[in-house]
Amino acid sequence: MARMPGAEWHPVRNFTKGGQDEVRGVVVHIMAGTLEGSQAWFDNPTAQASSHFGTGKGGILRQWVDTDDRAWAQSAGNRTWLSVENEGVGGDVLTSAQLDRNAQVLAWAHKKYDVPLRLATGPADAGLGWHGMGGSEWGGHTSCPGTRIVAQLPEIVARAERLVAGPTKQEDDMDPVDVWLYKGKGETSDAYAYLRNTKAELDQVRTDLAALRKDFAALADFIKKG
Repeated sequence: MARMPGAEWHPVRNFTKGGQDEVRGVVVHIMAGTLEGSQAWFDNPTAQASSHFGTGKGGILRQWVDTDDRAWAQSAGNRTWLSVENEGVGGDVLTSAQLDRNAQVLAWAHKKYDVPLRLATGPADAGLGWHGMGGSEWGGHTSCPGTRIVAQLPEIVARAERLVAGPTKQEDDMDPVDVWLYKGKGETSDAYAYLRNTKAELDQVRTDLAALRKDFAALADFIKKG
């Protein structure tokens, strides 16, 4: 049994039990549909299709087929490659959350199966691949997942490398003061400034509530006397 920690387990019917001969890498696909629709299709015996993993645009990661078993995603590549279907249609790009989930699958495959953290050049290579690279032997789906997503594959590899490497020494050794002075990308204020501003806003809310209580009390007194 091989299930990825952190992936939601939603088993489907379509797979070959114990049919994964080896794991050379991870193949990126596009669903041409939704996460829920694809899951229903992969659970339909007439579909003759499935995938080991699937991602939603919002960042959901599901595992549909145990990686000891063979999913039915890329024909001749099924025996030797894992598969990730991504919610979307041809011409889309993967969301940042989807890039993260694909990177997590690749990082996990690297740790479990020694899959190299690099782009694969073809079916005989190893690493991160895409459906279209298999040509006719992989079903002839040369437009899957699309050129825009293929262009994102190096970013998936880079994110997987960072996951495997873990925090840098500089990140581990950050002084507490540096943490409070940290500014996120595109942010104009540091963490401490946000906290200080939040406190000021809360103080103002408290002041406004106190004033409202006085107004309500005065109104209630007026009504009683009236």
